[in-house]
Amino acid sequence: MVASEVVEKSCCFISDISCYEVAKDFAGPALAALAVIVSIIIAFKQLSKQHSNTIKAQKEDAKRNTGIELFKKVSLLIEQSSAVIREVNSYCNVKKFNPNAVELLDLKEYLELSQRVNQALLLLVSKIESHEIVHPKLFKTFRYSLQSIVHDVMKLRDDTTSTTCLNKMMDYTSDASCYLGDFQVCLQNLAYGDIFKSKIEARVPIDKSLKVIEDDPEKLDVLLNYFENESDWGVSNAKYEKEALERFSS
Repeated sequence: MVASEVVEKSCCFISDISCYEVAKDFAGPALAALAVIVSIIIAFKQLSKQHSNTIKAQKEDAKRNTGIELFKKVSLLIEQSSAVIREVNSYCNVKKFNPNAVELLDLKEYLELSQRVNQALLLLVSKIESHEIVHPKLFKTFRYSLQSIVHDVMKLRDDTTSTTCLNKMMDYTSDASCYLGDFQVCLQNLAYGDIFKSKIEARVPIDKSLKVIEDDPEKLDVLLNYFENESDWGVSNAKYEKEALERFSS
């Protein structure tokens, strides 16, 4: 009977020692080192995530603080402009409904009132345009609404001998007051909505044909289209741009 033959395998790197013994001896330190490496990787990932969250929180705080500061500045301008617009509107109302007054604006009255209205609105237009990056679509819509009114008020200079001028001045100042109020509501929601977890609802006019500015992307698109393509101001701009392109392309 042939005796069984025992074969001892040595490690390919170290003679007379099996791979099993080598692996057994180094398994503990290797696993410990691996655990350290994994722990370091996890720690770095956590630190990176915390850093990213910190940066994000700082950005959100900066945006919130910027919005609040802008709201304070613009709100002050809105109050100043609104006071002027209300005074002009009240003057026109008294002029129209006073039985002892003539229901029209003479040229001197028109020039004085239109200058006050336009200066008050253009001051806001300039401020909003310089901060349009905060909320491009909303700020542009508000700016266009005021520029449209300024354009319409200027057009009245050719019609100061009729009651149309007085009536339209009343309409334009009323629209301006509404737009100023709309924008102030939007700014409050932007600046304080997340802080107080509340929202001021947009104006709901009885006359549904009246325009309302509210922070809704689809509704802002509709208003932008109206002011750019349908209002007298928008049509005039398109006409002047077309004439300029034709003149400089020839």
